[in-house]
Amino acid sequence: MISTLYLIQFIAFYLWQITSASNKRQAPTGLMGYAFTHKAQTRLVGAFLGLLAIVGFIWFWGVASGLVGFVVGLMAVGCLSVVIEPFQYLRTPGVAVIYVCCVLLERFL
Repeated sequence: MISTLYLIQFIAFYLWQITSASNKRQAPTGLMGYAFTHKAQTRLVGAFLGLLAIVGFIWFWGVASGLVGFVVGLMAVGCLSVVIEPFQYLRTPGVAVIYVCCVLLERFL
């Protein structure tokens, strides 16, 4: 379940990142194209997902540990997204493989 919260946090951060003013990429088609053209709605979805992640961390670990877990996770997903995204390694199959591996490790260890 913690892996799912970190995935939600990653999606929230990524939605805010792709709608930032410093993003210089061309608007692709599909869901990413929608995110580029409807920035306010995309940021609202990202804020809701971020809030959902904070509530989930607090629900699992309590107030202090949940907030610290959220901040540490935000630093991790921010670093992952900012460093690896320009190389376009962060596509749906790559993120799905990372998520499945993390869930399997969480379940069996």
